[in-house]
Amino acid sequence: MTKKERMFLVDGLKKLAADIAGLAGVLEGAEAPEQKQDPPAVESAPAPVKVYTFEEVRAILAEKSRKGFRAEVKGLLAKRNVEQLSDITDPDELAALVKEAEGIGNG
Repeated sequence: MTKKERMFLVDGLKKLAADIAGLAGVLEGAEAPEQKQDPPAVESAPAPVKVYTFEEVRAILAEKSRKGFRAEVKGLLAKRNVEQLSDITDPDELAALVKEAEGIGNG
């Protein structure tokens, strides 16, 4: 396992641990009737951003390359100052990359 892969895994585990702690807090509050709280005001939250795995992003970019958009895919990587997809470890950056890649060949 490369250092980048380990860092990606560690980041994912940290996020998972935070999510589990939040869920435990919600469940703890739901089971304690003496601590009833007013329901939170309903807000229109932005749609959650899909978290893409490295393999999913690689498959999407490979498909674009096979369809004849190799130069455009390389341009998306160059725009991020990386030579290869594995140099990107930030899940948010992967999501942004997929969003841009979806526009390739659709216009």
